[in-house]
Amino acid sequence: MARELTRPAGLASVLDASAAPAGGRYRARIRGALTFLWLAAGWELLARFVVRDDRMLAPLSDVIGALVKLFASGEIWKHLSVSGYEFALGFLLASIAGIAVGLLMGTVRLVREYLDPWISGLYAAPLVALAPFYIMFFGVGISAKVALVFSVVFFPVVVNTYAGISSVEPGMIEVAHSFNASRAQVLFKVLIPFSLSYIVTGLRLGVGRGLTGVVVGEFFFANAGLGFLVALAGQTFNTPLLFAGVLVFAVAGIALTGGLKHLERRLAPWRAGEEE
Repeated sequence: MARELTRPAGLASVLDASAAPAGGRYRARIRGALTFLWLAAGWELLARFVVRDDRMLAPLSDVIGALVKLFASGEIWKHLSVSGYEFALGFLLASIAGIAVGLLMGTVRLVREYLDPWISGLYAAPLVALAPFYIMFFGVGISAKVALVFSVVFFPVVVNTYAGISSVEPGMIEVAHSFNASRAQVLFKVLIPFSLSYIVTGLRLGVGRGLTGVVVGEFFFANAGLGFLVALAGQTFNTPLLFAGVLVFAVAGIALTGGLKHLERRLAPWRAGEEE
């Protein structure tokens, strides 16, 4: 009688656990695509048959047409390069500084006691309203826009990094100390790995704030960039072009957030099952 081949229970559980998140992510992509199609159809129908005023709401087909013209003429690349450089530099500097300060607040009580009230207050403050201050302090060059992006990204990164360090169970640290782990080993092998999902969440929040900072900065002091393009379109009542610029920002936000989610799955694979 032939023996039936079976997988060991441990191996089966591992394989099933690895397959479940992949299937869940596939279903999430399908749902996201369907939601986009429904919203696109609703946008087009609302603009064509309800609003019927291009100055208030341009049909999605006209917005896509304006976007195609921008790419066909090559004009969009100048604006993308300017805005992309401002965002990338400000976001990178804010991420490094925010994670460092959050780690210090979570591990050094004296730093936490001095900085916590300031971080909490400035995190809730509408820093984009200080755009004129950045002009006076940094001038009208790229430094002002990078500083604005830095300031709006820095605080959510700090808050979430500190929250991640604070949420580590004391028992995990005690176990590390029981094996004579040094402070550096506790930091890099316990605190940071456990806090990765919190840190990535702070970075994802920073993406939205940073893109907003780029737009506001280019509204006030720029002669190029997507924010400048959107402002110019609004002043000339070119609604399709205005929505085209906003759509580019939205796509950039989706792409950056998706990239950070992928990074989180790579750095913290144990979180994949929690997202289902």
